This record gives sequence, C-alpha cells and structure tokens, in this order.
Amino acid sequence: MQELSHEQLKAAIKEVWIRSLTDLPSDVEKALVSAKEAETNPRAKTFLGVIIENARIAKEKHTVICQDTGVPTFEVTTSLGFPFRGSFERAFREAMHELTTDEFPMRPMVVNPLTREDNCDNTGINVPVIHYKLEEDLDYIEIKAIPKGAGTGMWSTLSILPYAEGSAGVKKFVIESVLKAGSNPCLPLIVGVGIGGTLDETARLATVASNRRVDERNSSPELRELEEELKAAINMSGIGALGVGGDISVLAVNVELSSCHKPWLPVAVSFNCWPGRRAKCRIYADGHTEKLEA
Repeated sequence: MQELSHEQLKAAIKEVWIRSLTDLPSDVEKALVSAKEAETNPRAKTFLGVIIENARIAKEKHTVICQDTGVPTFEVTTSLGFPFRGSFERAFREAMHELTTDEFPMRPMVVNPLTREDNCDNTGINVPVIHYKLEEDLDYIEIKAIPKGAGTGMWSTLSILPYAEGSAGVKKFVIESVLKAGSNPCLPLIVGVGIGGTLDETARLATVASNRRVDERNSSPELRELEEELKAAINMSGIGALGVGGDISVLAVNVELSSCHKPWLPVAVSFNCWPGRRAKCRIYADGHTEKLEA
C-alpha cells in the first residue's frame, strides 16, 4: 500500500495555510457585496467597498488579506487506517517554520504567554493548534486552516449561566458580548456561539461556529431561529462596518450546541473578523491534493 510521505503532508499544509490567508471565501465575498448594497450609511458603504477591494488585491497579488496572520490553527479529519506513519505535529511545525522564516511573507505572531519568548516562526508550546477528528474508512486526510487573529479573538467571551436563564439568558449574554466589543473587532463580524458542553467544549463549539460558512444555517429549526433572531438584534446596534455606524454589523450569527450537565448552561461567543479566513484541502496517499471550499 502506498504511504503518504512527511514532505507531501507538509506541502499540503503550506498550501492550505497560504490560501486561508490570501483568498476570501466565496460565501463571505457574496455576503460583503450584499451588505454593501443594503447599507444606507454612506461611510459604512464606502468602507465595505474598501475591504472588498482589499480582498481582491490580496488574491491577485498572492499576499495576506490582513497583516495579523494569527495563531496557526487547524482541524484535521482522517481515519485510523490512513497510510501515514509520521508525526502530524512535526509536519505542521516544520511547515509553519519554513513558511514564516523563508517562503512566505508572514509576521511571527506566537509568543510564550508569560515570558513573551518568541521563536519568530509562528510555532510555540502546543502551537500550531491541531484539532483531530476520526471518521471511518476515509482514504484521505482533510485539513482545514483557520487563522485566529487577535483583533477579534481578544473580545471572545465565556460564561456559565444558571440553567434557569434558558434561551433568554443566552440571547442577553451574546448581545452584551457584542456591545462590549463595540467597534474594536474588524466589523462586520461573523459571530460564533457555543451552547452547552463542558468548559472547553463550549469554547470549541463557539470557535467552530465562527468558522462556519455565513450562508449555512443550523439544521435544527430552533437553533436556526435563534441565529436569525440574534443577527437581526445585533444589526440593530448600529455599530456598522469598521465601527463607523451603519446597518450591517454582522454577516452571520452561527450557533452550535452540545448537551451539558443539569445544573448549568455554558455559553461562549467567538468573533471572526470580516474576511472569515478559512481554507480546506484533502490529501491522498499518493500525495495528490484536492483544494476545497471550506
């Protein structure tokens, strides 16, 4: 049986990471164009036009959409039987090191949280961040790249609410989180909401939701209604594109849910900035890589 090599995996990691930084997802581009058409505030309409043009130039010139390339974060999906015997962690670390120091114009953004030690290559303790998911009988490794910048990341929130607060408490917490962030993140936002689970699972759900397509609603009718209600409420805030005021403050509110312990109601809010940066690929045992729309 043919086996995927370390170098082939590393090449796929580099490709998908660069694409996540340079190519605006098509669903986000469509949402931004629609937002510009719907916006009635002249300044906000102008700024929406600027960020759309910024993304076009980035793709054309193969450069980053935003200078904050964030913490390298990936979701990896494969099966136990996939023919790769190397180290995922080593491949991801080497890919980030080689890209940052030699191959691609990317700022080193990763430091030790206490000592502030900087490897100057976007690697560090437990970084790149890699989330694994195993599925049966896959003949590929799927890699989703999701850059996590500080401009929106630092405004994320999490709380353990009393269970009796229910959906009303969740709505209040989400809206208050957006209002507290105000014009600080890069609006219009993609807001990810995680509900339920354990402490770490709630945060993970919010992160997953913030990196979901903006045109994809939750399959649950109840959660779909919650997404639309929150989106409408937040857009009534008037914060607007880049905080200059306007009709469109969010492109989407995405909600993900897990069951939780009876006494509590965990909820987390994760913001994603207007480019909604993400990219996906699949790499097969023979080294063939398939680019996918994330």
